[in-house]
Amino acid sequence: MSLSGVFFVFLFFPSSILLYRLIPEKWRNSLLLALSLIFISFGNPADLILIGLSTVFNYFTALEIDGLRSMKREKTKKLVLATGIAVNTALLIFYKYFVFLMSNIGLNVNFGIPAAPVGLSFFTFSAISCLCDVSKGDETPLKNPFDFALFISFFGKLSSGPIVKYRDMARQIKDRTMTATSVESGMKLFLIGLGKKLIISGSLGKFFNAFRTQDISTMSTVTAWLGALFYSLMLYYDFSGYSDMAIGIGRIFGFSFSKNFDHPFISSSMTDFWRRWHISLGAWFRDYIYIPMGGSRVSKSRHILNLSVVWLLTGLWHGANWTFVVWGLYHLVLLLLEKMVFKKILKRIPTIIKTILTFLLTVIGWTIFFSDSLSTAEAYLLRMFGLGGSGLVDSMGKYYLASGGILLFVAMIGATPLLSAIGSKIEKRDSVLVKVSTAVFFALLLLISTAFMISETVSSFLYAQF
Repeated sequence: MSLSGVFFVFLFFPSSILLYRLIPEKWRNSLLLALSLIFISFGNPADLILIGLSTVFNYFTALEIDGLRSMKREKTKKLVLATGIAVNTALLIFYKYFVFLMSNIGLNVNFGIPAAPVGLSFFTFSAISCLCDVSKGDETPLKNPFDFALFISFFGKLSSGPIVKYRDMARQIKDRTMTATSVESGMKLFLIGLGKKLIISGSLGKFFNAFRTQDISTMSTVTAWLGALFYSLMLYYDFSGYSDMAIGIGRIFGFSFSKNFDHPFISSSMTDFWRRWHISLGAWFRDYIYIPMGGSRVSKSRHILNLSVVWLLTGLWHGANWTFVVWGLYHLVLLLLEKMVFKKILKRIPTIIKTILTFLLTVIGWTIFFSDSLSTAEAYLLRMFGLGGSGLVDSMGKYYLASGGILLFVAMIGATPLLSAIGSKIEKRDSVLVKVSTAVFFALLLLISTAFMISETVSSFLYAQF
């Protein structure tokens, strides 16, 4: 079931809110769990079995780790923790990377690997965060197995994140409040995310899909850059839109999840970009991989090793393809250059220049990300830098610049804090006109989003493979 589908938006979601509001508070977690299981079963009922097994395993493992921690049996606790992490990681490897690994060592897999369960990476990373948080004593395990199952499978965050750490959600499962304010702000955020995903990302996607049908060998430099720009902005609006929807859903039911995107395209460095892009993923790798390995408080060589492991895993997290690995290593190199080679020089460069440079570097990285193979990525990058193809500009580039230039401009303005700052300033004015205008705006946003929703016979979320 898609969060941006007609069935979810107009039946499942409003029915969930109504039922949640009507039933006694003590049954609300049970209702959300039941709704989450229904949500999962719509994609593939067999997913319930795997998610159920993962939930049971991690529930009892967390209890065992907590017991061992209380008894100060550190060695045994670490062994159980390592086993728990290994089992969760094995699940990811089997579904996402087994065929890739076998093919790269020259072995053909003769049996079919079942499709990965919905939100596999997201609920697995959440489960690992639970084991680690309980082991460190940051949070106690949820004793009620149904509450723990809700943490793993809550439909608001399950299919494509954000990755909610255990310590950030466990207490909210036991104590939270649904208020008129939370419902209103959550619904607004959900509708904004819906509009970002369906209207803006959908429109950008139509242009990018047209680029993908073109022969890369004949592309001009301008055409190649336009394609990369359309993709970069499409991905941003798609993923940040989905994150807004998920966070908005959580807010309606009383959960407070941190934002997952913070206008990443205004970043003035690659370090700044990764503090703003997919924040929950970066925070997860920082807290559960980078810092436990020693972070930056180690020797220079060890620091580079720590960063290398994190960025190799970051690339692989996005998919089983060498393009994702190279994309991760590309960002590793940029960060190392920024932190260890050009640190003093960058301090003297004006912020606006650094912001433009950072944006262009991320766009170059996304061309590797969206390419089917390394050879395709190489060919596309060569076109972007004027090597081969049909010169600086061709008729196709002129056509797409003329037909999609305004859309690109609007999308780039929307990716800055300008519109949200204007919106916040307007909402602070407590007047009838503002309230009516706000209601009309969100009604139109829903109406236009619905039109896009219906027009798309197939609406696939870009990160659904995770």
